[in-house]
Amino acid sequence: MTEPKKVTLYFVRHGETQFNVERRMQGFCDSPLTEKGIAQAKAVGRGLSDIEFKAAYASESQRVVDTANHALGVRAIPLSTDARLKEMNFGVLESLLFTDINAQYGILLETLFSLKDLHLSAPEGESYVQLFSRTNVAIKEIIKKHEKEGGNILVFSHGVTIGNYLMQLMKINKYLHHDNCSVSVVSYLDGNFEVERLADTSFREQGTSYN
Repeated sequence: MTEPKKVTLYFVRHGETQFNVERRMQGFCDSPLTEKGIAQAKAVGRGLSDIEFKAAYASESQRVVDTANHALGVRAIPLSTDARLKEMNFGVLESLLFTDINAQYGILLETLFSLKDLHLSAPEGESYVQLFSRTNVAIKEIIKKHEKEGGNILVFSHGVTIGNYLMQLMKINKYLHHDNCSVSVVSYLDGNFEVERLADTSFREQGTSYN
């Protein structure tokens, strides 16, 4: 029987978007990458160019698909999309300005992001537990698909989705903020996870210096 090999996942948050600039809540809703966001995606791609990747996966949200395409450039790496890698669903808060959310739902927002109860959700939205559940299933399937041959895999997703997955995977009660096009690296072998990098911007910064 063939022994499983190490799979190393490179989680990349999407580049800056129009809603990021406007300070709007952006989960299931979408907005295009800004020029800065496109530059960030290309830069992180250059920063990762010395690493061989077997495959790439991306959230179905267009901002993430565009980030993946800009980062991959001309590299012949197969890209698959998966709805389970989408951002947290913020329900009634989607696309609202943070200033308006604070005015109308200030206590809700403060409670939701306090992380004291991972079962909390915005009205018509999903909880951190629900978000982790769908993300975890997707990641397990990716690992299972690649563990026979092992190698490096790119996973393009969202700030809260990646941060929440790592927070619950590592069993810590602190949210890990991920800057646009930052990279977190997690390796998996024979049932064991090892976190090698967290919200690392050095790949993006290195790629920027190439330009």
